[in-house]
Amino acid sequence: MTSATLRELINRYYQSGVRDLHGLDLQGLDLTAAHLVDADLRRTNLTRANLSQADLTHIDGYQITLAHANLRGTSLANAVLREADLHRVRCHRATFVNADLRESCLDHADLSHANLEGANLTQADLTYANLYWANLRYTNLTGASLRRANLTGAKFCQTVMPDGTIRNSECPTAQPSLQS
Repeated sequence: MTSATLRELINRYYQSGVRDLHGLDLQGLDLTAAHLVDADLRRTNLTRANLSQADLTHIDGYQITLAHANLRGTSLANAVLREADLHRVRCHRATFVNADLRESCLDHADLSHANLEGANLTQADLTYANLYWANLRYTNLTGASLRRANLTGAKFCQTVMPDGTIRNSECPTAQPSLQS
């Protein structure tokens, strides 16, 4: 079966109302701009898949494998990605707002300019991750490994750091009110 045929089959499957894609081996598949909102992708293998610009909002991706995948500009807002394998994933400008990434492996991940606002990264492995200009406001990093991570320009506000302290270096400042 060709990659294009498999992509069409998945699109038809999804459009028919079936959201259960868990456990499938979809390695290397090109799913650019795919619309898989609310899909069940638990334990699905998407190693080296291209999910650039895809909408994966609200997916259940418990123990999903996205190693070496392309997630540039992808929306994973409110996604459950617990214990996920995202090592060496490319997530430049991806959205992980309020995503659950507890105990996930994101070592060597490119999360530059990614929006991780409100994400739960408790016990996540972010060793060597590129978080250049990432939005980490309201993110929980309790117990996460940030060893050798690039945090240049990252935004912090009410961010729970790995040691439990709160970092507020990029909180919006209140504008003084103008009184006549």
